[in-house]
Amino acid sequence: MTLTVLLVIVGLINAVPGLAAVVPGAIGRAYGVDAGDRDVATLLRHRAVLLFLVGAALTAGAFIEPLRDAAMIGGAVSMISYAALVFGGAANRRLRVVAVVDVGALGLLAVAVCLRLAA
Repeated sequence: MTLTVLLVIVGLINAVPGLAAVVPGAIGRAYGVDAGDRDVATLLRHRAVLLFLVGAALTAGAFIEPLRDAAMIGGAVSMISYAALVFGGAANRRLRVVAVVDVGALGLLAVAVCLRLAA
């Protein structure tokens, strides 16, 4: 698998949850949380926008070499921090599933980093 393909895959994994910013009901279903409180819903929608930005940066980095390193670092920090928060606390099942997906994406990103360093 090429570096470009890996970054696009990891980018999409991060960007797709960003759609929850415009489909607020998706947040509760995806994360198994009650986003009924308006303030909590606003924070979760903002999180969705940030996830979309991480995904967009990774996808852009697949094609725009000067963005690549910063995008990979940002993506790694995002996924590592989320997994650490989920596995370090008492998270519900859906949050753990999302964290497992992030760990898988982090593995793909690690392969991308190795390809980048070998180039």
